[in-house]
Amino acid sequence: MSRVKHHPHYHLHGGTISFYVEGTLFRVHKFFFERESEYFQQEFATAEPEGDGHSDRAAFRLDDVKVSEFERLLWVFYNPRYMYDEQSKDHWVTILDLATRWKFPNVRDLAVRQLQKLDMKPVERIITYYKYNLDQTLLLPAFTLLCKQSSRSVEDGEQLGMPTVLKISEARESAQRVAAEQGCSSP
Repeated sequence: MSRVKHHPHYHLHGGTISFYVEGTLFRVHKFFFERESEYFQQEFATAEPEGDGHSDRAAFRLDDVKVSEFERLLWVFYNPRYMYDEQSKDHWVTILDLATRWKFPNVRDLAVRQLQKLDMKPVERIITYYKYNLDQTLLLPAFTLLCKQSSRSVEDGEQLGMPTVLKISEARESAQRVAAEQGCSSP
């Protein structure tokens, strides 16, 4: 059996709840989880004393997350510089995933705002936004770019799925028809 270790950054002396993730103990402030997450509000209310997180020995187990993922979520609350713009797409997608699964609506909104600022391939943006059921109006620029492309790869088509590919083709044909009616050779 491997030894349990304290997380080097997120095992805080003044923390009020312990989480166990992949052999690592986190000790953070319960306040963020109770304030921000409907999921954790419910989980804490029904937790048994031996796993309610009140101490490291009774740590609240998170079996459906990796240490690196949980670190990214905690970074939102404990970001030492209060700057979010320097993180990668993967960083924000991980935060979006956990915020969605664990019902952190404000954190989810933050992740979406940050993803909107990042340069993503149109297909990648569409797939990500569909997966997390995000506001489809945010995808208009991505769809516009895809409509302007004369062709797409088979891989893009497989990722998007037939209904989306057909809608993009239909939109492109419609734009070409309107352009031709107005005397343009291309939209």
